Amino acid sequence: MLTNTEFSIRSAFSILYEYCYLIIPVSLACIAVKRRYLSLLSKHPGPFWASVTRLWKLYLTSRGRSHIDLPALHDKYGPIVRIAPNEVSLASPEAARQLLSAGKGFHKTSFYWVFPPPSNPDIFTEIREHVHAQKKRVANVPYSMAAMQQLAPFIEDTIDMFFEKLDGFTHANDTTVDLGAWLHYFAFDVLGEVAFSRKFGFLEQGVDVEKAIKTIDDSQWYNGLIGQIPELDYVFRRNPIWSLLPNTGPGLITRIALSEMDKRKPFENIEKSDRQDLLASLIKGHLKDPSKFSTGDVFAVAHGAIFAGSDSTASTMQSFFYHVLKNAPIYAKLQSEIETAARSGTISAKVQWSEAQQLPYFQACLKETFRMRPAVGLNITRAVPVGGAEIDGVKYAAGTEIAVNGWVLHRDKTIFGDDVDVFRPERWLDDKENAKNMERYLFHFGGGSHVCIGRNLALLEINKVLPHLLREYTFKLARPDAELTAHTTFFVVQEGLDVYITRNKA
Repeated sequence: MLTNTEFSIRSAFSILYEYCYLIIPVSLACIAVKRRYLSLLSKHPGPFWASVTRLWKLYLTSRGRSHIDLPALHDKYGPIVRIAPNEVSLASPEAARQLLSAGKGFHKTSFYWVFPPPSNPDIFTEIREHVHAQKKRVANVPYSMAAMQQLAPFIEDTIDMFFEKLDGFTHANDTTVDLGAWLHYFAFDVLGEVAFSRKFGFLEQGVDVEKAIKTIDDSQWYNGLIGQIPELDYVFRRNPIWSLLPNTGPGLITRIALSEMDKRKPFENIEKSDRQDLLASLIKGHLKDPSKFSTGDVFAVAHGAIFAGSDSTASTMQSFFYHVLKNAPIYAKLQSEIETAARSGTISAKVQWSEAQQLPYFQACLKETFRMRPAVGLNITRAVPVGGAEIDGVKYAAGTEIAVNGWVLHRDKTIFGDDVDVFRPERWLDDKENAKNMERYLFHFGGGSHVCIGRNLALLEINKVLPHLLREYTFKLARPDAELTAHTTFFVVQEGLDVYITRNKA
């Protein structure tokens, strides 16, 4: 015989089962109404579905056009756009500076913990602020510009190999070259030299070795997409069932990183190493305080450098050539500056960092590339700290997620001028004070305490190879009227930079 409690429970389940077709949609409708009209973010405009479910943001990201769609949303709705039930996107560069500044209390959201390795986050994926700070203190030393410049000869060796490969295309005038792909191979092999004292073989073979680039792009696509609803990661990558499925083992980059870690054991002998690359420096940091920087951290930071640095640097160099070659007067002016500097001895056979800084028009073109086409296409998102915060005169409750995006921020007309959609390097040369002000609002490397740790390596690499390429070769777009095809994973992955190359006479 059933007790009254058991009878009541069975009756409740019976009613739920019988009327579930009605209860579920009514419940969802109530949740939607609450999110849409009763939230503190209800006053901010945005797409209807964005205000009621994060599935809308998942859809937006799945299009692979975030670098285009987000600026379009701000054009339509204004400087503050609600892009999820608990998230807004801001178009103000000043607001972005406040959001990303150190010590303001804004912290990374759960979006970042989708990025691997989940068991041992690297500097980019670590969302615990105090842990991030202690990891970064160790990694800042090998990533300093002084440390990077000590590795410049190995970047130069990679440049030599790059040029040997390009020379093979200069003899046939009707041969097109996928310059974008070769820049990608170059970026990977430089990172191999800097991190592990060995190239990955991309330049030597002239192909995407073991489809490593595609593997990274696919991984970033997953991270960017599932990061919009991080709980989905438990259905996919963190699901124990996935570990039971057949797999081909670690990819090329991971395999080399693990191999180099094993080669250098016992770590106590690292001081005897002939060459102090990134991995050696990170091992030294581990030996100083293993409790704060573990062997897992050594691997995660070195491995993460390849994943983050390859696509971003390659994308920037591709964008640089695309914009310069699309504008004949700009290209002619840049060629003239490089040729004059070479004749006068301002730049040497192996272009040095300090020499590249003496090329004002080249630097202007580079900054304009950073502005027009930031390598990161998805939002940088932070959570409002306990107690709430006021940004640009608007108050936000604790836990609200605030997003900014370089493709939006870098088109602010009050900072960069009315012609923000035009690639015009001269804007960086017209007025020195204005140029300094604009530079404060460039977010291509992020900002604040979470500024990209690989920034110095990327800048050194770019400043060495691009002037050298411009001095040694003449490039011509194979399809001058074609746009670069681009899709956003986390980075903006680009294709279609096909060119004709000729060697300049000595």
